[in-house]
Amino acid sequence: MALDTGFVAAVLEGIEGTLGELIERVDTSELQASLDVLQSRVTALRVSIEPPPPEAEEIDGPEELVPVETA
Repeated sequence: MALDTGFVAAVLEGIEGTLGELIERVDTSELQASLDVLQSRVTALRVSIEPPPPEAEEIDGPEELVPVETA
């Protein structure tokens, strides 16, 4: 089974937002720094798989699917 890259990018964007909220609410600067690193990694992953804008998609073709392992 494979998931649409747009869907995966949207889920990662939600995780980014959640991490941002956590960063604002935790008191420990060490934990904030760790969460910030995690948020940066999630952002980099999202950007790397994010589908192109709609106008570029028409030229390049349909979105790529991301394979998902099933247990």
